[in-house]
Amino acid sequence: MPVSLRSKKTTMITANPTAQTGIKPVKIRDPRLDFFRGMAMFIILLAHTPGNTWTLWIPARFGFSDGADLFVFCSGMASALAFGGIFAKAGWFLGTARILHRIWQVYWAHFGIFIVTALLLFSIDHFGVGNWDTPYIHRPYVVPFFNETGEALLGLLTLTYVPGLFDILPMYIVILALIPAVMFIQRQFGTPAVLTAIGVLWLMANLAGWAVEVEDPSTLRDLHVGLYAIGDSLSFLNLPSNPWGQGRWFFNPFAWQLIFFTGFVLGMKWVPTPPRSKALLWAAIGFILLVLPFAWFKIHRGLYLPGDWALQNWIEATREAIRPLWWKTEQGGLRYLHFLAVAYVAWMMVGIGGSRLRDGFTTPRVARRPALVAAAIVLILTIPYTYVDWIASYTPWLNAIVVWLLDDAAMAVFGTNLFVNGDRIGLLQIAHLIAAVMLIWAAIGADRRHWITHDLVQHVVPVVRKVGTQSLACFMVSIPLSQFDGLLLDNLGREPWSWWLVNCTGMGILIGVAYFVGWIKSNPWKRPAPARDVPATGQMPVAR
Repeated sequence: MPVSLRSKKTTMITANPTAQTGIKPVKIRDPRLDFFRGMAMFIILLAHTPGNTWTLWIPARFGFSDGADLFVFCSGMASALAFGGIFAKAGWFLGTARILHRIWQVYWAHFGIFIVTALLLFSIDHFGVGNWDTPYIHRPYVVPFFNETGEALLGLLTLTYVPGLFDILPMYIVILALIPAVMFIQRQFGTPAVLTAIGVLWLMANLAGWAVEVEDPSTLRDLHVGLYAIGDSLSFLNLPSNPWGQGRWFFNPFAWQLIFFTGFVLGMKWVPTPPRSKALLWAAIGFILLVLPFAWFKIHRGLYLPGDWALQNWIEATREAIRPLWWKTEQGGLRYLHFLAVAYVAWMMVGIGGSRLRDGFTTPRVARRPALVAAAIVLILTIPYTYVDWIASYTPWLNAIVVWLLDDAAMAVFGTNLFVNGDRIGLLQIAHLIAAVMLIWAAIGADRRHWITHDLVQHVVPVVRKVGTQSLACFMVSIPLSQFDGLLLDNLGREPWSWWLVNCTGMGILIGVAYFVGWIKSNPWKRPAPARDVPATGQMPVAR
């Protein structure tokens, strides 16, 4: 073969390794999407578990947005990756057919979740394994399913019976049905038209929701009269949550599509990703801190600030005045902005391309000696308030000593006791936690600090990502599992050890489900069977 032809052939083979090997290149998934979807699954499980004290520490307690916003946003990005290419390569009609197939899957998933959970709760009551006087079927409002079964079944199948706890997937179904319309608008009129359409639909849904909330329209004045008239004319956007004419969907899909299509538009790369800017980062952090007093119930309900303080009254009054801006059903404007701020901070923290989720984070430095001394003092002084329930229950003698120190001894020294209102102990517990973290971080040494910020991250992140890759299956399991976890807490008692046991076991089950479903989807039965020793031609195996 001439040298020139040989070189040309070699070049062609090197340029197309797929043609040579027949193996398609492996697509590397973005770790950020799967990681945050996995985190949303864990948050949703904890939030739906009845009487779970761990819910006091989920993001919803400290801001307007919560795990539902994260789940819907990530679903939007995932839908762009899953369906966007089909619309681009196969055309609008086949892309729409793929969306309808997904809707079909989610629809029956919703039906199955409801039936399984309702029968689980009925079984708890029927066999008397719970320990509460209130029937368990009252918890997620499935009583009509047993009292008026025919109407409830018809409503369930037509999505006109959507009780609490079972409202996320119906919202997802309606939003999925909007994807073909969005793809059509983008193809015909471009991205600005898409952004305008989803913004106008969100505004219409908010006006429709606000009009329902108005108790007496005759008290409205000026501009509000016109807005009410518009909102009332859009009442068809308030989908009924039961066939008896009362209630509406808790998640209005025509409003929540805003956050879904925010993720979708970013996933489709119709708009550029935000710049990595320290100024934007600090602005987002500032907004999150500004929202905190109006979102955290321990502040706006007066549990941390005295009720007669002007600041406390102002926070409470302002929160109520801006209610349409943070409500959950219509994805209020401040709620949406809060999620964007939290998402930007998280996006910055995980590094470019999610590099820190793969390689680990920069190890925080140890506090200086004066700060550690102050932390030790705070730790010691806040012990009685942090472990007040444990001390009173398990060590009565120590409780007597603490009471004497804070009452009699303190009265003799300071002229007043040092007891703190039980509603406000939480501030001292937070101070105790911060002090403990500072001291423990300094005590564990450099090697263990590096292990936590690097090795541990590299072990934990893949597990969370696995849950994110199987989000629908994990969500389906999490709803009945959350009610079963509530049953366990009822029987075991709500103690620190039982919360750890039940919550960790529940999260472990979700992890197991994710790995099992992932294994099934890998089609292990299609893999070639392991090679066996075959006798040479013409020879027979020798019996032993």
